[in-house]
Amino acid sequence: MVSQLLFGETYTILQKEGDWFLIKMDYDGYEGWLSDSSICEYSERNTNVQTQLFLSQINDIRGGEVLTSMGSEIGIAGVETKLFIGKLALQFLGAPYLWGGRHFRGIDCSGFVQVLYKCLKVKLPRDAAQQQKIGKPVAFENLFEGDLVFFLKNERVGHVGIALGSGKIVHSHGMVRVDDLTKEGIFNSDTGAQSHIFHSAKRLR
Repeated sequence: MVSQLLFGETYTILQKEGDWFLIKMDYDGYEGWLSDSSICEYSERNTNVQTQLFLSQINDIRGGEVLTSMGSEIGIAGVETKLFIGKLALQFLGAPYLWGGRHFRGIDCSGFVQVLYKCLKVKLPRDAAQQQKIGKPVAFENLFEGDLVFFLKNERVGHVGIALGSGKIVHSHGMVRVDDLTKEGIFNSDTGAQSHIFHSAKRLR
């Protein structure tokens, strides 16, 4: 799995090979394959972005109830409230890590960041290395809640998390968790062991 469509997100079909369709996600341009059983056509597009971790009282076009996740696009009218990135992020605590995931049942580091900022109407690309090219550089000493912090993997940007302030970061690593953040990188808050090497930080707002 390379990525995941959330409820209500749309895509364009690029080609068909047997029972598989190559699609391009309309939200971030990511491409991948869907089986024919996953293809769903409809004409009405809902654009209210869900900001709760999950919601189960949504009926899909086939008439069944769907358990949706934060970032889903639903038809229920949204309530205009001021959203705080840290509070949104902490709703995901304990959600398991899943490569390519963007859902509370499994989410990777860049999917986590992308979905959270989608709720704030800030569109980000899918992968950590792509996200690192967005925003304004921020010195480590000036980090503020909501800043994106990037880390090295095999000498390239391969991990991202969200600064919470007070030397803490929330990120998806094994699961969504809060760990200690220093200029050297991320240190596991349970064991004290360093898990990631600091690369850079960016501010989006």
